[in-house]
Amino acid sequence: MKTIATVLIVLACTTVAHAGGTAVGEQNAVSAATGGAGAARDNDPGAAWHAPAALADGGGMRLGISLALAHPMLQARGADGTWTTDSASAWATPPHVDASFAHDKWAAGVALGVPFGGGVTWPRPWPGATQAVSTDLMVLRAAPFAAYRLGPIRLAAGMHFDAGRLQIQRDLDFIDMDGDVHIDLAGQGVGADASLYYAPRPDVGIGLTYRGRTTLDFAGNANFTAPDAFSEKTPDQTAKTTMVLPDQIVLGARYKRGNLTALGDVEYTRWSVNERTEVDFAVDATPTAMQENQWHDTVTLRAGAEWQRDELTARVGGYYDPSPVPAEHLTPTAPDGTRVAFTAGAGYRISTAWSADAFAEQMWILRRDTTSVDTMAASYGGSAVVFGVGVRW
Repeated sequence: MKTIATVLIVLACTTVAHAGGTAVGEQNAVSAATGGAGAARDNDPGAAWHAPAALADGGGMRLGISLALAHPMLQARGADGTWTTDSASAWATPPHVDASFAHDKWAAGVALGVPFGGGVTWPRPWPGATQAVSTDLMVLRAAPFAAYRLGPIRLAAGMHFDAGRLQIQRDLDFIDMDGDVHIDLAGQGVGADASLYYAPRPDVGIGLTYRGRTTLDFAGNANFTAPDAFSEKTPDQTAKTTMVLPDQIVLGARYKRGNLTALGDVEYTRWSVNERTEVDFAVDATPTAMQENQWHDTVTLRAGAEWQRDELTARVGGYYDPSPVPAEHLTPTAPDGTRVAFTAGAGYRISTAWSADAFAEQMWILRRDTTSVDTMAASYGGSAVVFGVGVRW
């Protein structure tokens, strides 16, 4: 049946495309204020995520807790100009915790956070309801590490453990009747990490971090609401698929002069690991769906500066983050585009041990047109605001 085949193809596209634009750069309130640049920052709890090797400095116990509040505002616009729809996405609150202990030449710790996550919800009714109503991805990561110092060079290695949940909802058009499908999948995976930190002088730092790919084997339920005539091919059943979270390599630099510190990161993400996706359904009458993705690798630029005077530190920054999703695979489930952002924030040392930080971010998703022949002709763009707070010890 042509209707069933179309449904399954779109489901395959939904499963993989949603991961493409959801790498989360706001990992703590300090680095988020400098455009996400942090691979060369030392003496900060957030290095447990950005560059664990930097923590092998004999600095003792460090703890950082941050919470971000993000609100995306996306818009779909028909290519013929006859309709416009704004998303109805709610606020998201990804948390992050960094903890480490350094003694002599050794250090060990863990970073807990959300490296990939996000979602989009479109209002009902809207022209693309049969392609997407809502999608939501959340990946929680625990990344323990150990580090060692060799003179001006510090090295670290570790593992990360990911647990993900992917939820998809969309309407179905059965010619003269409507239906819908809800998919709820969960999966786990493991990857390897390594980092290097080099401090030739107190005012200069260079960090290099590698975060390995994770293969998440998703499995869960697919619940259909469909007319009786289609019930044999669309019964409620289990489904499974695989999602690969990409390798990342980050090179960062820090330079301090007086009260001013400049930071910059170059972040390479190997999104090309997502070549295609297959969704396998438990019922034999429901055929396996396959979608070609052919994403491309990206290079993200992050930069920022901070100025310190007494207990107060002021921060500014920004980033440029291109989309990995080709225009021929741009859909309402993942209306992804190049992201450009400006960030600002401040920190205050409350006591010898405690500091508090806050940041704000304005991000723009540059509008682009889809060239896909399997979806409606439309363009997508938007913006997002992110606020966050954190404490450090």
